[in-house]
Amino acid sequence: MVAEMIKKTGILLVFFLVMALGGQLHAQILPLEETFIWQSYGINAVLAAIALMLLSWGMQKKKANLTVLYLLTVALKLGVYFLFFYPKFQEDDNLLRQEFFIFFTPYALGLLTEIILLARRYN
Repeated sequence: MVAEMIKKTGILLVFFLVMALGGQLHAQILPLEETFIWQSYGINAVLAAIALMLLSWGMQKKKANLTVLYLLTVALKLGVYFLFFYPKFQEDDNLLRQEFFIFFTPYALGLLTEIILLARRYN
């Protein structure tokens, strides 16, 4: 039990390190948007960590409802996008490529990490 908890903590630490390094690189590329970039990475990291924990729990306890749990995590991320990111992107009524990648890059990093970790655990 303790070994499993240490393993999960290690996985989350590695995940947060990857997100921090990605955020640092992204902030160097777009220094004018640094605050919003860090907010985006922080929010996406927390959402991905919640999804990882929820799906990990589902793989252990509720395998029959795993699809529902996954859809719940997708709905949560979509809700946060429309409540936090979308209004910021629509301030000037023009979605620029840089703005899109401020959201999409940390989202993709989180999703990729979720897929890799859950696939490794499932096999």
